[in-house]
Amino acid sequence: MSVRLNSHLSDKQLHALKDKLLAEAERIRTNFQLKKNEYENSSATGAKDEVDSANDNILLAADMRFSNRESLYYKKITKTLSKIETEQYGMCDECGDPITYTRLIARPTSEMCILCKEESEREESQNFFERRSKSLGREMSVSAGTH
Repeated sequence: MSVRLNSHLSDKQLHALKDKLLAEAERIRTNFQLKKNEYENSSATGAKDEVDSANDNILLAADMRFSNRESLYYKKITKTLSKIETEQYGMCDECGDPITYTRLIARPTSEMCILCKEESEREESQNFFERRSKSLGREMSVSAGTH
């Protein structure tokens, strides 16, 4: 008999969290499709003057930034859904303790309990040099200029 790692969550709680994640994934997919259709339709319109073209470029750049964030969030959702299937969901990646249902309902993609997350954020805010992007996983070096 195997012990379920996320046994601190009831089947009802797991189902509610999974439904929430699936709904978010569907919302993102729908938004991507809408944006794609909107972009295709705007590209098909006739010639524009310079101001309209510049405005369209600004809006497109903002949409691309937002889409990038949504894409990263979608990847987190997919990763989280696979954790639910393998019964590793709801456990802190740092300390191994259960993540509370309250935290998971507020942020279903949480990978750390609130205590570990607060400690991680404290360390990040204190280490100005060699910060690591939480979203991209890359080091963001800030070098002091020499005069």
